[in-house]
Amino acid sequence: MKKILPVSELNTIKDLAGKRFGLLLDQNRNFFTVLDDKTYLLSFHWLDEKKVVAYAATSFFALITDSEAVRGYGQAVSDHADGLLQFHQFLLELTANDIYRLETLENMIISLEDRLFLDSSPSERGIKDIIKVRKDLLKAKRYYEQMQFLSDEMSAVDPAFSFIDKKFDRLMEFVLHLQNYIESVRDAYQSQIDIEQNQIMKFFTVVTTIFTPLTLITGWYGMNFVMPEYDWSRGYAYVAGLSLAVVLGLVLLFHRKKWF
Repeated sequence: MKKILPVSELNTIKDLAGKRFGLLLDQNRNFFTVLDDKTYLLSFHWLDEKKVVAYAATSFFALITDSEAVRGYGQAVSDHADGLLQFHQFLLELTANDIYRLETLENMIISLEDRLFLDSSPSERGIKDIIKVRKDLLKAKRYYEQMQFLSDEMSAVDPAFSFIDKKFDRLMEFVLHLQNYIESVRDAYQSQIDIEQNQIMKFFTVVTTIFTPLTLITGWYGMNFVMPEYDWSRGYAYVAGLSLAVVLGLVLLFHRKKWF
């Protein structure tokens, strides 16, 4: 017998689980326990952060959740199997598409990496995209960590659950790989931003260096002292030529040093 119920019907399972575990369900705790011989109770939160409770016995399987996705997995379970077999089928359905979901996320990171480094210059949008992917991976990591702990307990109680335990271990490894990947992309993108900022600072340093001698010349000839050049008919042309020579000399020097 199989039942798929909303969270509002949780009292049905509380009566079967007893007062102690009913309290844990009220507290939204994630746990796995054996209620009786071949009678299991599993409580966790899925990727959409909605509560999922599964009760399995030889003659009865119940799934309580408001998650539409998880309810769909429950509906895919055979109606003709016994409750424990339905529980196993539910766990298989629950994880059937996880590897493809993570591969889609990996392809998204690859596309993001290509777009970030093909852009002419770093942008604020690139940083926002990286942050979004990191948040999605953090959510996935929390989910698979939770399921990894629970599947370890399930496998210790009943070796028949070892298949799901190993599967969650592999999925967790994949998530950690993706986290390392997005961190590498972020570090490379930050390096690109730093390089561009250094180029901007170098440009302003060159401009400042070129105009500093001109400021000195302006200050020198702006002093209220009588200078020989004031009475010289070519004094203005001399100062203008001196300024131009300083600018051209510095530009040539910086060009030789490949500063621009």
